[in-house]
Amino acid sequence: MPWPFCPSCGSVLDPPESGDILCDHCHLRISYESFGEVEVVTRSQNRAEPEWLVQIQRKGEKQELQRATVEEACPKCGHPKMEFYTMQLRSADEGQTVFYECLSKACKHKYAVNN
Repeated sequence: MPWPFCPSCGSVLDPPESGDILCDHCHLRISYESFGEVEVVTRSQNRAEPEWLVQIQRKGEKQELQRATVEEACPKCGHPKMEFYTMQLRSADEGQTVFYECLSKACKHKYAVNN
């Protein structure tokens, strides 16, 4: 008898630790011993990723952080301009994190603000 399928309706059987096996679908009762010694062999193989996923990953690798310049004074050195970019670091229902970097070559102060 093929395991683990019901010989009456073909449903997958959920064998108990001991006693009879009861098919949840057709309620056929089968003795555990009628299956004899069962060897279960599984095989798996790596599947190729879908092309749409590969394209998204490639696009992500090529994409660099896009920075914009804002006229805001650096809190450390007072330089009048800073660069900023945003990233979604927290859950989707929360705001993005804004990263600032001073444009002064001597300072390069960095800080982040959660929106």
